[in-house]
Amino acid sequence: MPVAIAGPDITTERRFFLVMAIAALVVVTAGFAYTYYLWPITRATHTATGTTLPSPTPPLVHVHAVLFTGWILLFVIQSGLGATRHTGLHRRLGIAAVVLVPLMVLLGLLTGIYGARRGWNPGGPFQDSLSFIVAGFWVITSFGLLTGLGLWFRRQPAIHRRLMLLGTVGGLMWPAITRTPGLAGRFVPMYAVLASLVLAPAVFDFSTRARTRWLSLGIGLAILATFPVAIIIGNSTWWRTFAAWVTG
Repeated sequence: MPVAIAGPDITTERRFFLVMAIAALVVVTAGFAYTYYLWPITRATHTATGTTLPSPTPPLVHVHAVLFTGWILLFVIQSGLGATRHTGLHRRLGIAAVVLVPLMVLLGLLTGIYGARRGWNPGGPFQDSLSFIVAGFWVITSFGLLTGLGLWFRRQPAIHRRLMLLGTVGGLMWPAITRTPGLAGRFVPMYAVLASLVLAPAVFDFSTRARTRWLSLGIGLAILATFPVAIIIGNSTWWRTFAAWVTG
C-alpha cells in the first residue's frame, strides 16, 4: 500500500510565510534605512558603494518608496492575517494588491531609468549604470509576473501564497540587498542572500513534503538563473545602446 503524503500542517505553513514576510521587511529596512528611512538622522550623502545621493530627494523617488514600502507592509499584514485565520479581512485587503502591482511595475521602471541617469551602479559584474539598469528592469518584471499570477490563483491558497512570496522576495529584495552596508558591491554575498530567500520556500516544501515543492523549487531556481543571464545581457553592446536610448 502506498504511503500517503500529508504535506505541511496548515498552521505551520502559515507561520512560515509570516516569518518570510518579516524577513523581507528586515532586508528592505537594512537596505534603505541608512540612505532613506533614517536619512533625517544619518544625513547620508552617499550610498554604501559611494554613489552620490540626490539632494533634495526627487518626488519620483519618494512616491516609489511609499508604494514599495506600502507593499512590504501590506505583505506582512496579509501574511499575519493568514497566520491568524482572518481570511475575510485578508481577501478584502487583497484588493489593494490588485491596484498596487501595476503601479509598482510602472514606478519601478521609471525609477530604474532615473537611477541610470544618475549613474547608479552598486558594483559587481555590471560595467556601469547603463549595464545595471537591466537588473532593475528584470526584477520588477519578475515581481509583476509572479504576483500577477499569484492574484490569478488566489482561489488556490497554496499556490497563491508561494507566488506572492516568490514575487516579493525575487522581485523586490535585490535593490535592497545591493544597498545593504557590508554586502553592497560584493556580488557573491549579495547573490547568496537572495538565494537564501528565494529557495527558502522550496526547502520548506521539501522538508514537509508539500505538493507544491517542485513549483517552489522551479520558480526559485528560475529567479536565480535570470541573474547570470541579466549580467550577460546588461554588459552587451546592444543592451547598452538600448539603455542609452531609454535614458537619453
